[in-house]
Amino acid sequence: MIDVFKVFYPTHYNFAALAILLLLLFIYLLTKKNFKWGIITMVLFLALNIAIYKRTEGKAWTITIEPEKTSDPYYTPQVKKMTFSVKKNWSITDEKGEVHHWCWVEDYWQEFSSMDLVSALWGSKSSKKMVKASEGRAEDIGE
Repeated sequence: MIDVFKVFYPTHYNFAALAILLLLLFIYLLTKKNFKWGIITMVLFLALNIAIYKRTEGKAWTITIEPEKTSDPYYTPQVKKMTFSVKKNWSITDEKGEVHHWCWVEDYWQEFSSMDLVSALWGSKSSKKMVKASEGRAEDIGE
């Protein structure tokens, strides 16, 4: 379990910061003898770490990278498949020296970033108004 956290927390430091803040809040609550909220904070801390461990341990993610389109008739594009896991520290260095990283956090981020939040909250009509407003603003400033 410790090996998973040694790889996960340095890579995803925002989760590490949340865990540290929960732990410091727990210590603060114990010094103030507020045991009820201290127990609740410790349960949240344990739930976060258990969820991270269960979501990470023994799993691997395979992504497919599509080749770039070129006009060179002699170039045959190759589809690359990369597999990432905790044992490989979720990073692969390719032949160009670029480091690629993928994990379940990126899967969730891709889902969240592709969601139209305005449309989900206020309806598609408001969403279209927001898109038109931002496009109009971009045209006004010359982008």
